[in-house]
Amino acid sequence: MKGIKDRGQTIQFLKLYTHYFSDMMMPNVSIFIAWAVIAFAVPVLDADQGILIKSEEAILHFLLPILLAYTGGKMVEPTRGGVSGAIAILGMILTSRFPQVFGAMIIGPLTGGMLRFFDHIFSRKVKTGYEMLFRNFSAGLIGGLLFLCNFFVFGPLLDQLSQQSYHLVDFFLKQNLFPAIHLFLEPLKVLFFNNIINHGLFTPLGVEGASIHGTSILFLLEANPGPGLGVLFACMRYGSKKARNGATAAAFVQAIGGIHEVYFPFILMNPLLIIAPILGGATGTFIFQMSKVGLRSPASPGSILAILTNTPNHMWSGVLAGVLVSTLVSFFVAYFVLTYHSVNEKSTEGTICMDKVKRIIVACDAGMGSSAIGASLLTKHLEEAAISIPVDYNSIYQLKDGEDLLVITQSGLGALAQTKTPQAQHYFLSNFLAESEYETLVKLLKQEQETVANVSFKVGEKIPTLIFLYEGKKRGAQTMAVAIVRKIANELAIPIEVKKEDIETTQFNPEALYIVQKYFQQMAALTNVTHLVVDDLVTTSKYRQLMTEGVAYVLD
Repeated sequence: MKGIKDRGQTIQFLKLYTHYFSDMMMPNVSIFIAWAVIAFAVPVLDADQGILIKSEEAILHFLLPILLAYTGGKMVEPTRGGVSGAIAILGMILTSRFPQVFGAMIIGPLTGGMLRFFDHIFSRKVKTGYEMLFRNFSAGLIGGLLFLCNFFVFGPLLDQLSQQSYHLVDFFLKQNLFPAIHLFLEPLKVLFFNNIINHGLFTPLGVEGASIHGTSILFLLEANPGPGLGVLFACMRYGSKKARNGATAAAFVQAIGGIHEVYFPFILMNPLLIIAPILGGATGTFIFQMSKVGLRSPASPGSILAILTNTPNHMWSGVLAGVLVSTLVSFFVAYFVLTYHSVNEKSTEGTICMDKVKRIIVACDAGMGSSAIGASLLTKHLEEAAISIPVDYNSIYQLKDGEDLLVITQSGLGALAQTKTPQAQHYFLSNFLAESEYETLVKLLKQEQETVANVSFKVGEKIPTLIFLYEGKKRGAQTMAVAIVRKIANELAIPIEVKKEDIETTQFNPEALYIVQKYFQQMAALTNVTHLVVDDLVTTSKYRQLMTEGVAYVLD
């Protein structure tokens, strides 16, 4: 068990600290779309082909690295880190023969981190009135020093590393080993490392390769929708009832919308299905390799439309063949797994407490695709139920914690979501397209609203019985809380019954108010009774408010 726990913690750590590559690349994906538009428009307009060559060189060698370094620096130091990062990467650009995409993704955050460290050391020594001068000076100083370091040291070094990476890619090509990459790629994708792998590894290498050869097969390795579509088609026909309900919509979203995360839950529900995308992806990549096809630029999102837009006309047949065959192979393997191996469905109903939910955030790895769809579906269900709670979507790495927050994410990211927002409440879905699970959530929210609206205790009425609940044999805090409440009641001359009870043996009293700490494990058992959740049973100030203002006041 300890080994399993350690592996889970390692996965969470990697997700938390490697998302920076993805977060730097994704805001700049529009550059590749603009590049595709330029590449398409120049031949149509019968313009000088030199325009295309110059624009490609400017985008790959200057615009993209500078914007990546700017984004990375700004992620670490929001005010001046971006400018310093852009200055620093210019030194590497000027001394390198290759597009310094990887270098920008390293130098940007590094520059922002050095700037923050410099500010931390020296900002307290700056006299009043010189703050702006210091801030501008420090940004220029760090940016300029790193420019020189990059120009004379790191630039030539990374130039050599880039050259070696090309030799490695060429080795895979010549040895026909690219299909073997899927042994590692597909399991990592299902663990939601897809954006990190695609935008942090394949895109930088692919951009550098495309600048030499015109296209790169690396853009197709992760973006190929075939392996996921095969799994979804098999689930539509041979999966469990729960899987069939979501697979149809998921297949459309992946094929046309390019959001691959929608098929991950189907594999997580039945891990043996991972064999299907591994074999399907390897087959598709083998066909891509034999056909000698690739994309001009990354296909993001990885839809069939985006892939074809970035495919040269003479390579369409090879790309379509790879996607189609990978879909068929994945489908037949998934069919075999689903036919001979069934899984038990698990429900998420009743696993959380909906007390005091004021805002809801649907979170995924990138915070752009699948979570946006989930937020839209949930908003629709809430409006139909006449529940006015704001719903938004975001990256799981950018969540802001709060006791009034409900975080909704897929079960594969649940542990990471709880780590990022320990005070929030959490609700895990098997699939962002699972309509039935949203309906269950809305029922819980509706029930909670009705419970709060129908609280029978009003200000000025008799205070109800107070019961502090404990779990197992841990009741020290509850004993102290009982003594504190009795003392306050005696001071205010208020007659009240106060006691503590074990959650396992208690008989719930509809006239009582139950008090628990926010870390109470069996919160779901309190859904149908009036209860108060406090941060700390001993130090909270709500007991006196309860005596003087009433139950409705503290529950508001």
